[in-house]
Amino acid sequence: MNSQQPKKGRQAKAKPAEPKLARNLPVTGTYTLLDSSEAAARLGISKATLYAYVSRGLLSASNDPSDPRVRRYSSFEVELLQRRKQGGRQREQQARAALNEGLPVLDTALSCVREGEPIYRGRPALAMVEADCSAEDVARHLWQFAPELDPFASPAPTLGASWQMLRAQLPLGPNSRPLALFATALSDLHGPAWLPDGEALALACAAHLRALVASFLNRPPSHEALHTQFRRAWRLPASSDAALRRALVLVADHEMNMVSFSARCLASVEASLGAAMLAAMCNLTATFNGGACAQVEALWDEIAAAPDMKAALRRRLDRGEGLPGFNHLSYPGGDPRARRLLEECALLATGEAPSLQQTLPQTLAPAVARLTGWKPSLDFGLVALRRALGAPADAALSLQMAGRGIGVMAHILEQKRSGQRLWVRARYVGP
Repeated sequence: MNSQQPKKGRQAKAKPAEPKLARNLPVTGTYTLLDSSEAAARLGISKATLYAYVSRGLLSASNDPSDPRVRRYSSFEVELLQRRKQGGRQREQQARAALNEGLPVLDTALSCVREGEPIYRGRPALAMVEADCSAEDVARHLWQFAPELDPFASPAPTLGASWQMLRAQLPLGPNSRPLALFATALSDLHGPAWLPDGEALALACAAHLRALVASFLNRPPSHEALHTQFRRAWRLPASSDAALRRALVLVADHEMNMVSFSARCLASVEASLGAAMLAAMCNLTATFNGGACAQVEALWDEIAAAPDMKAALRRRLDRGEGLPGFNHLSYPGGDPRARRLLEECALLATGEAPSLQQTLPQTLAPAVARLTGWKPSLDFGLVALRRALGAPADAALSLQMAGRGIGVMAHILEQKRSGQRLWVRARYVGP
């Protein structure tokens, strides 16, 4: 663009007549008028596309005074359009990279990691554990209904005969069963996408959470405390209540992850509570989410059966299989949730004859740390707790995902209250 200011002491060249539609050109400075070939060449487009830009109002054109058949284009407008095109390509590239690298950012007041510790709405999660908060207390804190509203004040929902029939179908696998049960339960819960923020919505949130827990435990919904429901379903002693309660508090939420983001996408387009929660729970079928606990269980079995722990760990690393349950990226100094769960395991292993399953985490975690420097993550802690309690094989995953339902519901509520619509644009690259 020829936009040089006139030098002092010299008279500026006279500007050509301003094109009729070019209303945003600078008052000072000079520019040139281009013919169609020059304008198209500068933009790197065909003449047909150039004419289309004019018809869409992206460029203005004026008649050449010497030849009315010739149209002229302002070099200033052409350069502005060229810059917009280049900027658009750069933004598109940045957007694609951001989506792949997890950089699109959503504002949330629910949870974060600060100085190596998870925080729930300004309260450290570990402090809530030490204060003997229950899962219901965390739900009240994260959901943020009016203080006089208790979401858990109403009885547990009564689900229909179809739900009862389905839960009796034992061939369903550990991952497919809770999804199928919860999807069936939604027909009785009447997903209230239209409910205003108030008592009815608060009670509906608790009803959905209770139905979700019931789906993981394969039991009817209950009004009992969530940790009590897990203990009864797994036929554990009453002394297990404290460990289960603390575990549920620790798994309730964690920043912005794929589980909660899936729910937020549905909530942003006004889906029902149940539909958004079901979308989140479908992450059970993903290796990255639902498969993590199963991978830790397999590692545990392999190491427990090996005569030499260190050699077994080295063989896994040499095979490129890694060590699932270690090295959480959000906690370079170690996952404090795993540390707290391992402390619970140590308390459970203080009996007269602790089993290998109870004592293994006290030896496996230090061995991995000496070999790699990695420290246990939440998945390792949950599997350790599951084995220390003698709970069923799928208990770690059930505890994690059912407990995470508290945070998922909080993300659904926050997204609905924000009124923000979430979507991504597509860039066609096909034939």
